[in-house]
Amino acid sequence: MNMYKYFPFMLFISFWLLVTPVSAQTIVYIPMDDRPVNLEYVVDAAQAAGVDIVVPPKALLGTRGEMGDPEGLWAWLFAHSRTADAVVASTDSLLYGSLVASRTHNLSMDIVEERLANLAKLKSSNPGMMLYVYGTIMRTPKTTEGGEEPSYYERYGPAIFRITALRDQMDSQGLTRREDQELHGLLDKVPPAILNDWYSRREKNLLANQRLIGYAKQDIVAYFLLGKDDCAPFSQSHMEFRHLAAETVGLPTSKYACFPGADEFGMLMMTRAINNNTFRVPIVRTLFAPGVGPNTVPSYEDVAVGQTINAHILSAGGIPLNSQRAELVLAVNTPENGVTREADSAFNHSRSREATAVLAEDMARELRAGHRLTVADIAFANGADNAFMSELSKRGLLFRVDAYSGWNTASNTIGYAIAQGMLADRMVPASKNRLLAVRFLDDWAYQANVRDAVGVEVLFPLGGQWADLGKLTPRLVTETERRLRGFAHSYFPAYPLERFQVSFPWNRMFEVKIDLPD
Repeated sequence: MNMYKYFPFMLFISFWLLVTPVSAQTIVYIPMDDRPVNLEYVVDAAQAAGVDIVVPPKALLGTRGEMGDPEGLWAWLFAHSRTADAVVASTDSLLYGSLVASRTHNLSMDIVEERLANLAKLKSSNPGMMLYVYGTIMRTPKTTEGGEEPSYYERYGPAIFRITALRDQMDSQGLTRREDQELHGLLDKVPPAILNDWYSRREKNLLANQRLIGYAKQDIVAYFLLGKDDCAPFSQSHMEFRHLAAETVGLPTSKYACFPGADEFGMLMMTRAINNNTFRVPIVRTLFAPGVGPNTVPSYEDVAVGQTINAHILSAGGIPLNSQRAELVLAVNTPENGVTREADSAFNHSRSREATAVLAEDMARELRAGHRLTVADIAFANGADNAFMSELSKRGLLFRVDAYSGWNTASNTIGYAIAQGMLADRMVPASKNRLLAVRFLDDWAYQANVRDAVGVEVLFPLGGQWADLGKLTPRLVTETERRLRGFAHSYFPAYPLERFQVSFPWNRMFEVKIDLPD
């Protein structure tokens, strides 16, 4: 599709709608599980933007240890969607129970098919309702960290990953003799029953995604967003993506997209629904840090970030365009050399780097020119860049931007930054700043600093485990809150943050929930 011929028209519509009142709208939302990034944070952003958002009882949603209740979710959805303007729903929840359940369930394909058919029934019950659904291509992790795969992955996971990587390479470009020997050696080490179990679950997921692509072609769903969850350039996930891509030839970008990501998709689809319901098409210009910039291929992903950013903008209902007339500027903090290390590494210090200083000054110039800014901080994986955030702090820019994100994978960060940035001008300043404060406390203070310090200085000395806090949870909550308050006082003292509360929703150190009162 040649988008560029539509740009003048889209620009006119977008700027006209900026001064048009936003009508009230009701959106029914089903997240992929009960984690804050999928549930509370999405609801907070939508409500701050003036949307009436309806969510199912938490007891129906998947948790870390429970797969959720798909039958209960379907019954609830049929009952609550009759007067909705739009439904935004996770197919992982509706088909399997949650994102984690999609990797571990033992459902028959007949049950999956019955649940898929409910989407067509839901649409026929309310033809004017728009259905925005999002799902995932099952991930192929290199390691067993997190305990979210079948139990045998603990022992055989690395071998399974390597088998699929070699098979993907063989399918696309062939293997050397040594690689072929390696593949056969690995196949001898993994019991056939285990491989059959793992591949059979993936086959069900692949067939379900094929059906959902068909629903997009038939206009049963208004938009289907498919995520490549924790993918690598060669992997089973990448091979399945290639096979699915062949089935989407001719399907327009206004109906379907597939790119790296998962946990940001609820926020993205909520924003798309809001934009579409108000006939708004935000124009977004991207500003990169010096260095490799858009050609960075982040860890956990298989494509260059410039391509991923454009895909996220389009998926949220906007248009990427390098124009000074863009209503939103996305500032992207990429590593100078294109290598995204972990946020808890020794490289993530607060000493200024030339690239971070240049990007911070570019952002200050954009703000002086009256441009709205949202920030995607992806120089490190799983947390913010301390040097970059220190630059923003000392220049007084933290609460002058419209939105910020710096958590987990690059795509997670990019999706949140774009979506919240698009919604921010619908919010009163206090609501916008509250969402910013939550992200600063979570992505910067906790993920890049406090998490590792509490783990090393408190959790491990007391004999605790990273993935299961057990009886140490109260002690860790108290210590984490204390350190987060000290961090906030040091880096953004002008914003009062004494009343926030911390919890560990999945009883592990990986994620934290920040409750910040209005």
